[in-house]
Amino acid sequence: MIRTRTLGLLVALTLTGCSTGDKIMKQPPVTACGDSPNCVSSKDTRPKFALSPFTLTSESVRFDDIVNTIASLSGAKLISQQDNYAHFTFTTPVLRFVDDVEISVHGTELALRSASRVGYYDFGANRRRADAIRQALRDTKLITPSP
Repeated sequence: MIRTRTLGLLVALTLTGCSTGDKIMKQPPVTACGDSPNCVSSKDTRPKFALSPFTLTSESVRFDDIVNTIASLSGAKLISQQDNYAHFTFTTPVLRFVDDVEISVHGTELALRSASRVGYYDFGANRRRADAIRQALRDTKLITPSP
């Protein structure tokens, strides 16, 4: 009898440890960069990390249109999307490095952060990617031209 209870208790504890928890996750806001020079962000004010603002042409711009435009770029893969936040990865063609791009929209402001996962220097790859995203969003008339 004691063995049965002990076994039952062990099974219950084991299964409790397998719980998947809350599936609804709150996405983090797009942030400034750290100190390594392999990142750019519209939320950063330091010159070597800062991107000029991305301003939507209107508040009626659909977030899905922004996501689809970015997802259509070479090497892009949409990882997650929730409300007005999206996370993409971009894989470089030659060495297959994976970089992360996060976007979020608040009103008419599009925040963007592009950062390398590995290494210290990116030799300007994230800034070029942010510029390519900016150009694609301009071409589709989703953002205004930069000042």
